Amino acid sequence: MSTLITGGTGFIGAEIVRMLLDRGEGPIHVAHRSGNFGRLTGVEDQVELHQLDLADLGAVDRVIAEVAPRRLIHFGAILTGPGEQDPQTLLQANAVGFIRTIEAARLAGTEQMIFASSIGTYGRDLGDGPVTDLSLQRPNSVYGVTKVFGENLGAYYRTKYGLDFRGLRYPSIVGPGVTTWSLAQYTSWMIEKAAMGEPFAVWTAPEAVIPILYYKDAARAALDLGAAPAESIRAINYLVNGPVPTPNAGEMAEAVRAKVAGAEITFEPDEAAAAALARELHIDDAVARREWGWEPAFDLDAMIDDVIAEVG
Repeated sequence: MSTLITGGTGFIGAEIVRMLLDRGEGPIHVAHRSGNFGRLTGVEDQVELHQLDLADLGAVDRVIAEVAPRRLIHFGAILTGPGEQDPQTLLQANAVGFIRTIEAARLAGTEQMIFASSIGTYGRDLGDGPVTDLSLQRPNSVYGVTKVFGENLGAYYRTKYGLDFRGLRYPSIVGPGVTTWSLAQYTSWMIEKAAMGEPFAVWTAPEAVIPILYYKDAARAALDLGAAPAESIRAINYLVNGPVPTPNAGEMAEAVRAKVAGAEITFEPDEAAAAALARELHIDDAVARREWGWEPAFDLDAMIDDVIAEVG
């Protein structure tokens, strides 16, 4: 099956590329904006590379028409941190670019589209219980706003045009090598910095709870969702979660210290971060488990072990 992956040189996208290659699937086309192929080292000659800025609508049309993929895995986006610094640029890439991407896919005869959404689609008015696929989506960030938009436009295209659109609402993704700051990024950096022998100060309180998922599980979730029988897909957009119960920041730090002798992890809460993470956030991914058999492979200890191995 021909596959086009936008954001295919990124954190999760590159892992999807490697998984597809391991399965012998192809041809694989990778659309990228940065030109940084570090995550594809050793396999870049096994894929077709396409320079693509999602804000360049003509380029979106051209690349998708040229590739005419049967499957589009749309992981290209500007993230929360840079987006809050420049909301208009994020809107052009994540909203206007999404409109052009899904329409170009429809015109090219693409059969399936897998979309990376986020728990950033939730924010206000969540109540006290766990977040579910039916919880109100009232995001606090422009990134979350565009992800809600993408989920709903994708669901409309599924009904209106028969495009097999399916989305994943990812929690905080844990793994090595991420350089872009986000409020939840301490979940990765406290492990990676310890593995590298560097001290790390967590900017929130030890009691903070953010759901986490390992990046290899995140990549597999995209492929598992895509492989699920069409008749199983009812919710269309799905929460996916990692270890349950979700560890808080202090428990994560203790788990890292148990694995890395002498790990220097301290807590220096930032007032703004502490306010943003004042509520313990728990998610319930029962719908994904029921409809297409989702189950993570990495618990917290396995995540830490794998990051240590990757960094080493």
